[in-house]
Amino acid sequence: PKGREGSGQYEKAFDTEVYHRFEIERIARIAFESARKRRHKVTSIDKANVLQSSILWREIVNEIATEYPDVELAHMYIDNATMQLIKDPSQFDVLLCSNLFGDILSDE
Repeated sequence: PKGREGSGQYEKAFDTEVYHRFEIERIARIAFESARKRRHKVTSIDKANVLQSSILWREIVNEIATEYPDVELAHMYIDNATMQLIKDPSQFDVLLCSNLFGDILSDE
């Protein structure tokens, strides 16, 4: 759910990020297949230190990575990834992330 409620000092807004296993598996496989055609490296961007959706994301990406032993997998938190992308973009090959984090990174 997402929305806005209340008024005055009790006004609030909220959003919910929801991912199903099959969605994460699908996009992860696309990332790993793409990496096989490139430099064989996937960097998964998440916020698994805070968000439950990112914890699920990381767990599933780790599972899918076992199907691609020839591709290196690294994990990076979104805040660090944003800084690293500006400092040294050449360190990355394929970035794998949610829609929200992809939108943030593409603006950098």
